[in-house]
Amino acid sequence: MFEQPEVPPTVLDALGAPGDVAAWAATAQPGPDVVGPLAVIDPSTVDGAGQIDLLIALERQIAWLTARQQQVLAALDGHALDWAGEQSIDYTQEQVGAALRLSPGTAAHRLEVARALVDRLPTTLEMLARGEISYLHARTLADAVTELDTGTTTKVEDRVLPRAGQQTVGQFRASVRRAVIVVDPRQADQRHQDAVEHRQVVITPVEDGMAQLWALLPADGAMLIKTVLDSLSSKKSTGETRTMDQRRADALVDVFARVLGDPTLPEQHGHRPAIHITIAASTLLGCDDQPATLEAYGPITAEVARRIASDQTGTWRRLITDPSTGQVLDYGRKTYRPPAKLADFVIARDRTCVFPTCTRPARDCELDHGEAWCTGGDTCEHNLHPLCTRHHHTKHDAGWTVQRTENGAYHWTDPTGHHYTVHPPDDG
Repeated sequence: MFEQPEVPPTVLDALGAPGDVAAWAATAQPGPDVVGPLAVIDPSTVDGAGQIDLLIALERQIAWLTARQQQVLAALDGHALDWAGEQSIDYTQEQVGAALRLSPGTAAHRLEVARALVDRLPTTLEMLARGEISYLHARTLADAVTELDTGTTTKVEDRVLPRAGQQTVGQFRASVRRAVIVVDPRQADQRHQDAVEHRQVVITPVEDGMAQLWALLPADGAMLIKTVLDSLSSKKSTGETRTMDQRRADALVDVFARVLGDPTLPEQHGHRPAIHITIAASTLLGCDDQPATLEAYGPITAEVARRIASDQTGTWRRLITDPSTGQVLDYGRKTYRPPAKLADFVIARDRTCVFPTCTRPARDCELDHGEAWCTGGDTCEHNLHPLCTRHHHTKHDAGWTVQRTENGAYHWTDPTGHHYTVHPPDDG
């Protein structure tokens, strides 16, 4: 290919012989010498083999850059304590989340993985930097050794890495699970007790007005739920057209709809628990079909919104807005005990915690004064905003500041001087 293959090709080489350079880059050590030539290769100028080489080369470069990113994340981890003085909680995840536009949980996980790779899995990080494995492989191993001591972690790493470069992520994950069992022969009951600590329920919005409900539960609890759903959905009425899966799904919703009617459920901001929907008055009246907003989910169609808004059971709380300004016109007080008007307005206006990247519903948040009340700040709609507990502490304890503008945007500044803007809810 080149007279001196140990000398990296140049950009001119890549323009003149793109296929040869792609083939070289597919096996070359990833790094800055490879990026430039790769960046100028037009995929349409090489044949199928060259395009595969180019794909492999780019994947290896991505792995190298990702390894560098792990080192940066690990260096950042914990430094929020230095920036903001002495405090009991580390807010580095807020720094990273705002900078990379990641949710708080994702940012925290990225920091945990980086710290594990840099401190406990050096061989794995080296393989990532050489482009021999992907970030998904590295993350899988980092997640698996979270609860293991240093010696056990090294044994697992030594056992699984030799074949990692030839395995898919799924195959590698299975190898890691087996290795953890082999090198950490704790009693099964103890491992189960450890796993129970991580039980959780996750709801994820998907397309077409649907959402996924995922739960990690002890096996006996999961079988209890399955038994109840199977029983509730087993009886078919005359003319029934739903499948068994559809009846199970409907039965699951029905169980919680009955629970929501329990008068002993605790209130939030003066409201009994309910699902909130925000809809333009013109859409509710059938004059147009603007999308509405289902709290904690997002946009839904006008037809679905009108059906929900007309529900008289008290399960839903309707928030009606002016279609031209978005101003809340009706808080739906007829269904519930009247809340404090101001708190009700702020919650309806902002809908979620107003910290960058946070999506916790406003009704689950604390109402914070932009300018502290004790220093003269007014208790008014322009000086109030919802913050979840963690981000309320971030503002007061970690050196972040926020200002609200007339158009409803929130401008945040972190302790390092970086700026982030949170725009008002978009109903367009």
